[in-house]
Amino acid sequence: MFDIMTIRLKQIRIMEVIMSLQGLQEIIKNSKYDAVLLTGLENPVAANNLKYITGYTGSFGFSVVTAEKQYFISDFRYRDQVQIECPDFISVEIEGSFIKSIESVLEKENVKTLGFDQKIRFSEYSLYQKMEVELVPLDNVIETLRISKQDKEIALLKKACEITDQALKYVIDNVDLVGKKERDVEVMIKSKMMELGSERTWDRFIVASGPRGAMPHGMASDKIIQTGEFVTFDIGCFYQGYSSDLTRTVAIGDVDPKMVEIYNVVYEAQTKAVELAKAGITGKELDSVCRDIITKHGYGEFFKHGTGHGLGLDVHEAPRVSQANDKPLELGACVTIEPGIYIKDLGGVRIEDDVILTETGCIVLNEFPKKLIRL
Repeated sequence: MFDIMTIRLKQIRIMEVIMSLQGLQEIIKNSKYDAVLLTGLENPVAANNLKYITGYTGSFGFSVVTAEKQYFISDFRYRDQVQIECPDFISVEIEGSFIKSIESVLEKENVKTLGFDQKIRFSEYSLYQKMEVELVPLDNVIETLRISKQDKEIALLKKACEITDQALKYVIDNVDLVGKKERDVEVMIKSKMMELGSERTWDRFIVASGPRGAMPHGMASDKIIQTGEFVTFDIGCFYQGYSSDLTRTVAIGDVDPKMVEIYNVVYEAQTKAVELAKAGITGKELDSVCRDIITKHGYGEFFKHGTGHGLGLDVHEAPRVSQANDKPLELGACVTIEPGIYIKDLGGVRIEDDVILTETGCIVLNEFPKKLIRL
């Protein structure tokens, strides 16, 4: 017997794929190319754009989309999967060369100019150059469509965040971090995420203790965590393709009062930015909220990265929350808000939430506490 909720979620996913597809087809109608080629040739970066437009989750497949039609090209291994996941696409089964199969579709649709995803590998691009069409780079067309999240996407992002929150809470509540290697703590968090239902975790987590906290990307190492140190965790997992991105910094035992001061400054900046985040504010303006507060307290030179980035199928995607983005942030975008202060030989603090931008504010997807936790 089918679970009615499973059926409903599948129906929602199909509707959202149709909406994404229609958005691409509208772009094609007004573009300089006759069709778009999306590929998932065992390339997870490019495959996310393929998944977004088609709903396909396999590791090998191609889609040709024109203004009026859409084709999905794969081999017999994925025959049933394509029928289930891409019901509105004309299925083309590869026999022999996948290039020949793509060419047959292009010839059938009289395609002369073909838009292609710039995230493909050069070796793949070299194969497409041999086809008798003019290749035109898409220039982030799909990535722009992906910025505003639909209801099902928000639900998946929220679930990924819940798993991440719960995994970190479990380890902090149940494991004595003192004496543990950063790398061992990383493994514990990853294991708990998988137990809680994530499909996979990030390849590497940041677990940076003591002076290593001054490294914004201090990946977990063999360093032993000691009492009297701050520990920064920057972690995430994937749930049905969508990622979380959580950063929290905790104190172990009696810590340097200077680090507590730094924590309070970052906390003030991060909470104020969450309070002011909404659709329509520019990435630069939201970044300045954090930057101005941190600078006011005398730590401006120690905050060198942007305040945040988009989050979705990729851990880092559009839009950017930084001084380099003077465009308004889109309604429904999921962005991170993650200011930090990093001082060499002392340590660092970063606090990060994932938020959905609305017309009047934002929805915070994380529930893990932000007030300083002392272990």
